[in-house]
Amino acid sequence: MKRSPTEKYTLLFEAARRSLYACDLAYKRLLIELSSLEPRIDAKTELGQEGIPPLLTAASFVDFAHRFGSIVDSLPLVNKKSEEIKILRASLKNVEFARNHLQHMRGDLSSNEPIDYPILGSLSWISGESCYALCPTQATPVDYVTIAYDNVNKRWFTTCQYQVKRVEIDIPKVLRQAHLTYAWLVKQTTFADSNEGQLSWGKTSSMVFRVEQPVGA
Repeated sequence: MKRSPTEKYTLLFEAARRSLYACDLAYKRLLIELSSLEPRIDAKTELGQEGIPPLLTAASFVDFAHRFGSIVDSLPLVNKKSEEIKILRASLKNVEFARNHLQHMRGDLSSNEPIDYPILGSLSWISGESCYALCPTQATPVDYVTIAYDNVNKRWFTTCQYQVKRVEIDIPKVLRQAHLTYAWLVKQTTFADSNEGQLSWGKTSSMVFRVEQPVGA
C-alpha cells in the first residue's frame, strides 16, 4: 500500500529535523575546534594535521545544511511558492555550490584550467578583535579571502566563514535561516505529540552480538 501524503510528511519532517540538529552539532563542534587552534596560530606554529578536523566539520555542516534544504523542498503538503521556502533556497545557494564541488571535485582536478583556490576550502573566523584563517596547502599556489570588515559600522560581516572555490558561506547566517524555516514548518504542522516539533535527535537504537565459544573448544 502506498504511503499517504501525511505519512510521507511525517517521515521527511523527522529527517529534516535531524539534519538541522546535525547542523547545530557541527557548528558547535567547529567553533570548539577553531578556538583550540588560536594559540598555535598566534604563536605562528605549523598546524599540520591539527588543521584537518575543522575542515571535516565544515564539510559536514555543508552536507547536512544541503540535506535539510533538499528535504524541506520535498515535503508534501507545503506550499513551495511560499516566501519562507524561497528565502531558504536563496540562503542555501552557496551551500549547494560548495556541496557539489566537494562531492565532484574530480572534474575540476582533471581539467586543464588553472586551480588557484584551495580544493578543500578555507575557513576564517572571529575571536575577540582578531580574524583567524585556516587553509590547507597543496601543490599549486592558492588564493583565498577572509571575513570582510565593515569600516562604516565598525564590525565584521560574520563570525565564521567557509570559502569553497571562491564562494563564501556565512555559516551562522545559513544556520539562522534554517532555524527560521524550521520554526515556520512547526507552526504549519499538527503533531500527535507536541514533543515531535522540538528540535532534537530523538532515540537511537543499538545492539550487540557475541558468539559464545563452547568450553574446551
